[in-house]
Amino acid sequence: MDIIAAISTGTAATAIGIVRVSGEGCLALCDKVFRPADGLRFSDRMPRKMVYGDMLDTENRVIDRGLAVFFPGPHSYTGEDSAEFHCHGSPVVLRELLSALFVLGARQARAGEFTQRAFLNGQLDLTQAEAVIELIDAETAEAARNAARELSAILNLARSKAIAERTCVGVLLSTNGSSSPSNELAADSASSDPNPYPNTW
Repeated sequence: MDIIAAISTGTAATAIGIVRVSGEGCLALCDKVFRPADGLRFSDRMPRKMVYGDMLDTENRVIDRGLAVFFPGPHSYTGEDSAEFHCHGSPVVLRELLSALFVLGARQARAGEFTQRAFLNGQLDLTQAEAVIELIDAETAEAARNAARELSAILNLARSKAIAERTCVGVLLSTNGSSSPSNELAADSASSDPNPYPNTW
């Protein structure tokens, strides 16, 4: 997929603004618009760790100083390489940073496209993706609370299902790998057991 970018915090002036980027090769673009204060390349830093440095425009001029973080795929929200720039929330600064990313090859993300990619890459199922969109689109506090509860319940259910599946696999592997005499004796004894109600798990 191509590289997408967008302002995640809206276009109004705020204390902090966030620009989000995702797609294969996006870290190479990020290296050109963000210069860590310690001189190391951004893409060489530890993932999921905030890095302080300069935000650069299309002519390599400093437009702001702030933080950046990257998430290598598939362990990211979208399932692909992604990054975020946290800077001052001036609309001018955010537009300049976004423009620099566009010049380097990124394109404007469509509405909901980050979540769409999470769905397409298997990070979210359809129900989870819909719950995220409902939470984002909530227009009242009650709607937001309802969407948050729904999303939390869905994620907890998915987590419980994953744990149960891993447990079953572990039990099966343990059972299949066991061949001690005592187990064989127990198996012979079980085969002659007149109990008409065998285990059903």
